[in-house]
Formats: sequence, structure tokens, C-alpha cells
Amino acid sequence: MTSAALKDVLQRAEMWPPEDQEELMRAALYIERRHSSDFDLNTDDWKTIEARLEAARLGAIATDEEVAAVFGKYRTA
Repeated sequence: MTSAALKDVLQRAEMWPPEDQEELMRAALYIERRHSSDFDLNTDDWKTIEARLEAARLGAIATDEEVAAVFGKYRTA
């Protein structure tokens, strides 16, 4: 892909729905981190990170408030 093609895609992406723009941004940041990270993460590490970020985006991970509510409900002290 040429620089011009990349710029063309990014320009068209400005017309996408916000959630698609966010997905593109996350993908680009993910690739950038792979190339510039001080950490030595392998492909499986990155897959785990991405899966957990996606779970959080979908609301599949409890919020701090939800966790506090559960602990508050069952805490006896």
C-alpha cells in the first residue's frame, strides 16, 4: 500500500460512523504499539490484550461500581 492510498482510506474514514472510526483508531494504535513497544509481547499476548479490550468495549467486564455492589452485598464485616 502506498502512502497516497493510506491517506485516501483515512480521508474516507472521516465519513464513517464514530464506532467504526474508533475501531480503525484502535487497530492503528495496536499496530503502532507492536512496532514501538518497549515490552517483548508475542502474538498470543497481543491477542489476549485485544480480546480483553473488546470485552470491555462490549460491556462484558464489570465496572468498579458493579464490583463494589457485589462485595457490598456479600460482605459481612
